[in-house]
Amino acid sequence: MAQENPDNWRDQLKALGKEYYTLQEMLRLGFLKMSEQDLAFYQAKVADLNKVSTELHSMRKSLEGVKDITPLLKEIRKNRIERVRVARSLRKIAKEQAFAEAKTNRRARQMATPTYLGKGVSKHLKFEGTQAERLALFDLPRVENMAELAEAMQLTPEKLHWLCFHREASKIDHYTRFQIPKRKGGLRSIASPKRTLRVAQQWVLENILRKIAPHSAATAFEPRASIVENAKKHLNQALFIRIDLKDFFPSLKFHRVKGLFQSLGYNAGMATVLGLLCTDSARIGAKLGEDQFFVALGDRYLPQGACTSPTLTNLICRKLDKRLAQFCAKQGWIYTRYADDLMFSHAESQTDLKPMMGLVKKIVAEEGFVINPEKTLVMRPHQRQMVTGLVVNDGELRVSKQDLKRFRAFLHQFDLDGKDKLSERLGKDAEAFGKGYWAFIRMINPTQAEKFTEKYKWLAH
Repeated sequence: MAQENPDNWRDQLKALGKEYYTLQEMLRLGFLKMSEQDLAFYQAKVADLNKVSTELHSMRKSLEGVKDITPLLKEIRKNRIERVRVARSLRKIAKEQAFAEAKTNRRARQMATPTYLGKGVSKHLKFEGTQAERLALFDLPRVENMAELAEAMQLTPEKLHWLCFHREASKIDHYTRFQIPKRKGGLRSIASPKRTLRVAQQWVLENILRKIAPHSAATAFEPRASIVENAKKHLNQALFIRIDLKDFFPSLKFHRVKGLFQSLGYNAGMATVLGLLCTDSARIGAKLGEDQFFVALGDRYLPQGACTSPTLTNLICRKLDKRLAQFCAKQGWIYTRYADDLMFSHAESQTDLKPMMGLVKKIVAEEGFVINPEKTLVMRPHQRQMVTGLVVNDGELRVSKQDLKRFRAFLHQFDLDGKDKLSERLGKDAEAFGKGYWAFIRMINPTQAEKFTEKYKWLAH
């Protein structure tokens, strides 16, 4: 090779140096084995050395004829220091950018798949194990972490995290709380969600809960369901039993709500998030210095006032309804449930109640509910028989005499005092109330309603 082209090897030797030229020749002739990676490393080193050599050669040329090189050395030193400073600054900027990016990524992961959402609710908070086939079976949205749910709800992950996090004491309450009187005495606690939480709960209701059908025995809180439809199922029966479930909404606690969402196919983490959106603890206000806090009183449960709570009660009670309905069908009973009121009816008035009541109590207890013995009522043919507030004696639906009497008293006061005074006393529009109640009577028994319009014609206008 050298003899064929003597100038070529001399040029290479001059350009590459003796050691590197010798190394190449040994590799070419097979005396030395080296990987491409090692060869590339040496080539890069040689290129760097050549660059330095060129710079030194150029510097040597520029110094020819110069007697005092001290200023040049100072300039070289200054440039070198500046290069080091710039390199250090660039490394610092790169490090800060990498740290900020890592922090952002860590924050995003925490918002999407948090490991803690509050004391007592963060067990098994893992965002894996989604049952995609089960979700598809119910046509439910496949959301596997909080970031995906927030996007579906058109919220930021931070906002969703804020709504879900369980705080035993918080400066912000996501609910407006008040009490209303019960029909038969006492007060009912209502927790109405504020706007942001209400929007999130509405999404859960429309996109998840309403796609799941409750048991046919559930007659409350469903489209086309009413106290009338519930009562009609018990017409022409002789014996009625009404059983009330004690503390119905407070008994449906967070773990049961979470379990429902998990049974639909959502992973444990998402079931926790959805359960937190739909539950809350009872809270009281407390002041610490100048700060106002809202302190949780016990476990989270379904709040009365949330749009998701009624539908959730029906879905959680599906197993209870199924077991009671199957038992009643075998024994000749008709069973329906209107919220916390369980209604049973039978065609035979002398049917033995002991075995039936014993098994009903057993099923109710096994499904995690408690019967209120003070509100358990047996109604036989000689008694006034009422189903969800309507009289069903004689095989027809009627408003009770007591309710009609109260309505007549209202109409009499309307004539005496006028609309404005009565509205002020009632705290609501008296005319709207009168027309609404008359429409309710007409829905149940048109004949009863017509008797009122004969004297109070404004009711029908």
